[in-house]
Amino acid sequence: MTKPSGRSRSRTPVLRAEIVFILLVPSLFAQVSTTSLRGIVTDPAGAVIRGVQMTLVNPDMGVTRNVTTNDHGEYQFLEVPPGTYTLSASAAGFATKRKESFVLLVNTPAKLDFTLAVGRADTVVEVHDEAPAVNTVDATLGNPFDSRQIEALPSEGRNAVELLSLQAGVAYVGTNANTDADSRGGAVNGARSDQTNVTADGLDNNDQLLGYAFTGALRIPMDSLEEFRVTTTNANADSGRSSGAQVSLVTKSGTNQFHGSAYEYNRTLLGAANDWFNKEAQLTSGLPNKPGELIRNTFGAAIGGPIIRDRLFFFANYEGQRSREAVQTTQSVPSANLRQGIVSYVAQDGSIVSLTPSEIKSLDPGCLTSGTCPNGNGVSQAVLNLWNGKEAFPDGTPIPAFPLPNTNTASGADGLNILGYTFAAPQPTNLNTFLAKLDYNLTANGTHRLFLRGNLQNDRTLDAPNFPGEPPSQVLHNNSKGLAVGYTAVLGNKLVNNFRYGFVRQGLGDTGPNPYSNIEFWNLTDQVSFARTVNVNVPVNQFVDDVSWTHGQHTLEFGGNWRILNDNRNSNAQNFFTGEVHPDWLLNGGIAFTGQDLDPANDPAFPVMSQTFRYSYDAAVANVTGILGSIQAIYNENKSGEFLPTGALVPRHFKSNEAEFYAQDAWHVKSNLQLTFGVRYTLLQTPYETDGNQVSPTPSLSSFFAGRTAAMNLGEIYRPVISFALSGQANGRAP
Repeated sequence: MTKPSGRSRSRTPVLRAEIVFILLVPSLFAQVSTTSLRGIVTDPAGAVIRGVQMTLVNPDMGVTRNVTTNDHGEYQFLEVPPGTYTLSASAAGFATKRKESFVLLVNTPAKLDFTLAVGRADTVVEVHDEAPAVNTVDATLGNPFDSRQIEALPSEGRNAVELLSLQAGVAYVGTNANTDADSRGGAVNGARSDQTNVTADGLDNNDQLLGYAFTGALRIPMDSLEEFRVTTTNANADSGRSSGAQVSLVTKSGTNQFHGSAYEYNRTLLGAANDWFNKEAQLTSGLPNKPGELIRNTFGAAIGGPIIRDRLFFFANYEGQRSREAVQTTQSVPSANLRQGIVSYVAQDGSIVSLTPSEIKSLDPGCLTSGTCPNGNGVSQAVLNLWNGKEAFPDGTPIPAFPLPNTNTASGADGLNILGYTFAAPQPTNLNTFLAKLDYNLTANGTHRLFLRGNLQNDRTLDAPNFPGEPPSQVLHNNSKGLAVGYTAVLGNKLVNNFRYGFVRQGLGDTGPNPYSNIEFWNLTDQVSFARTVNVNVPVNQFVDDVSWTHGQHTLEFGGNWRILNDNRNSNAQNFFTGEVHPDWLLNGGIAFTGQDLDPANDPAFPVMSQTFRYSYDAAVANVTGILGSIQAIYNENKSGEFLPTGALVPRHFKSNEAEFYAQDAWHVKSNLQLTFGVRYTLLQTPYETDGNQVSPTPSLSSFFAGRTAAMNLGEIYRPVISFALSGQANGRAP
């Protein structure tokens, strides 16, 4: 029975309360990647004007909103889709005032005050001052990026992650083999990378398996991004799920004007320098100085426009990336002497001593009497045949020989018996991303609005082979897909409801090349890859609803978020036998200086070995004689007690629920004083195995330790047999 891998987050209830005093006039924005606009309308003497008709228009999308100012001259537009707007203010006895083409950014509430001049209502006064791009309304910290900045700012491989990292408080070190296991790469204000919450159009887009920094389960191409914001700290109660940054992505929509793009970015080897180790190995072997591949080709096209003017719009984007990059790979291989059964060591006087196969055999008499070497003592001919390419898999496929070393630098290399082989290993990658979106105004003025977005990925990466000429060490697939639906209903000047449904199916497959159990040699790389097969799909259903209501001096928000997570996997990674040449696990923890068989000190004819070389000698002589220090046998059974064949894919299906709800109030006490109070509750359920392949110890560990403690106090022995019994909701048992 196994447990799922995933985010390292505590799945316990979390209750958070916030009270913020702000000497500004803040607005609220919900957990659905919208924004808001508010302000005060006054006359030339500074007196507030009530009953002013405020009209907010997005001409590109056919959206019109109307509100009137209250007794304090205030107006407010709640849960507004980000975009470019025109705002006008009109009242009897005053000239109409209008602000053209200003941008409202995602999760960045804006404030725009108007002063109306006395005059005829049909007189229009244009406002030329900009709505502030920096959030001066509430206490949330973070920078928004609009489509102009996304297009203009440089990024490697057109990766929006590079832009997301341009925030104060973000420690981002890029993506490489080290950050795969280091959740600090992408930490925001001390919160680890898997604590970042990524949403696209207000819906969960988090990688449920690895939780890399700023990386969603669904890839959003830069040409599909309208804008985004990273709230690095001081998030309001409407933001949740985790303690780190809140990343809000908004995808593009079609407009009343057709617009599109076609693009290609190509990086070639022109001017590329060779890796120093690769160059040294090539020149040493008489090969030309040639750098490994480093080719990246990113291309795509996007188009958007109206299907029915002012009512129905579409947007679509395809992006492909073809990478042909070499990974400098250094492997540990046996030396030419060791491949012939000759083991060398450094003597105390600094000389090099080489033991021939016959001398090694003379040092190994004990295994004949104990019966532990059925093929004879000394050097194992089977090992030499394997290393030199004279063995085959059970299906008859030849096992390639180790290449001859071309460097002394490698993990475990001792300079005599185990050396290194370095080469530029190919690792080609094909990425394909499809995104399409429909927006529909259910009403003529867009007060009831619906959107539908679909995502699809089709990626394939061939991992670098263990050695040249071999197949990829593993083939990686990603066929993740998703669907998002949103419905915004303006139910009146003071009431807005926003509903979202999202489905994301994260699909990953790692296919290993060999369906066989294997033996690992100490300090040597496997001749062929024994990477195993792991297929995972993680369907996540999400339901989100937010209500915003203005009542007198209060702006109230309520919302809920329910996520249903399934983690379905089939893997044989834990269903093979393994053997290991492990000299440290032999009697006395090694061979040299122990007096055991194969210790050169047993024959005075051999010079005394240097103490500093003992571990290197142990590795070499144990490898060449084929001594197994450990054998691991793994058996998998289902809940009925039936054993699965070795190498078969083991199914595991996990499920959990995550529920959140919040309430928030922005109380406008005075024109320059706002009190914001919010509370949020989060419940993250512990996953359980849906097919019932789940066990727990009997007695439970808590009762076991309680019994041990009681027995200790009485001076008695408490040592019950611990067994395992079926447990979990799927078996009608306790979780």
